[in-house]
Amino acid sequence: MGKVHVNKGRVAILLVGVVISMAAVDSARREHFKVSTSSKVTVNGDFMSKSVSAGSDESTLPFTLDENGQPTTSLDCVKYVGMAEQQLGSDKMNQGLLVLADSAHPVQEGSSNEMSDLFESKNECYSLIEEGVMLNTDATEALHSMMSAYQSATGLNDFVVYGTTETYTGEGSYCPRAFAESVTGNTVDLALNGYASVISFDGYDAEGWILDNCARYGFIVRYPQGKEEKTGEAFCPWHLRYVGKLHAAVIEKNGFCLEEYLEFLKDYTIDEPFAFTYDGAGYEIYYVPSEGDTTTVMVPIAGNYSVSGNNTDGFIVTCRKS
Repeated sequence: MGKVHVNKGRVAILLVGVVISMAAVDSARREHFKVSTSSKVTVNGDFMSKSVSAGSDESTLPFTLDENGQPTTSLDCVKYVGMAEQQLGSDKMNQGLLVLADSAHPVQEGSSNEMSDLFESKNECYSLIEEGVMLNTDATEALHSMMSAYQSATGLNDFVVYGTTETYTGEGSYCPRAFAESVTGNTVDLALNGYASVISFDGYDAEGWILDNCARYGFIVRYPQGKEEKTGEAFCPWHLRYVGKLHAAVIEKNGFCLEEYLEFLKDYTIDEPFAFTYDGAGYEIYYVPSEGDTTTVMVPIAGNYSVSGNNTDGFIVTCRKS
């Protein structure tokens, strides 16, 4: 076989041409698929935002070192991951299960949630003083459960719902005082069926079961004995307030009246919430002070939560955590 002669100069020129062609193709490909990411992305909430230039191959957060050679980058700003902002107007501060409603802190009529007519839904475990007695729907269900349990425990069905949003307090009334909070639709005024007529409920005898057990159903004795200095009202066993089972349980366990409970919650924030376990589930409760016309409240993106105004200076957020 004859020898093959290779022209090294021509091969070198050919290789250079191939390299140039490949570079041109790669440059065109990069230009075609180039995406600009130089603009900043702002996320509502206490999250970290970062600008990344096109073509950057950074895969870690930038950081600097202090005088001791330790990184100074803070990750505290990611603590609200899983939370979202909710903007609440000042008018929402007088709505919710935990509003403080009295002569000094009035609430608007009709600020309650969905209402039910007790006459249309009541069971046989209690009576109504008249038709057309309205109550918050959740409180209605709780009242039915409580009165049914009362009858099972005592064999009695002698309670009369004497009033809710409106209670007769004139001459001969068995509930002689009216309360500003009744317009919320979350209160129940009770009397008793006597042998010949309606009589007042004083909280004693077998009927006292209601005072001992109402928290299990989400009610509190709004003006309890021994709290007159805090509430500004004398002991009133016949006036119950619905606040929900969780809050009623906390109030009962700590021996609070509503005023004390609202003050207690002001010590707890989203960063250090009040943790409480109820019925096998964990909850966190925290206070958010009012910011004026509009208040930013952080709430979970997913999961059960509720927000109530306190009708004085802020909001109470309740979150189920487990």
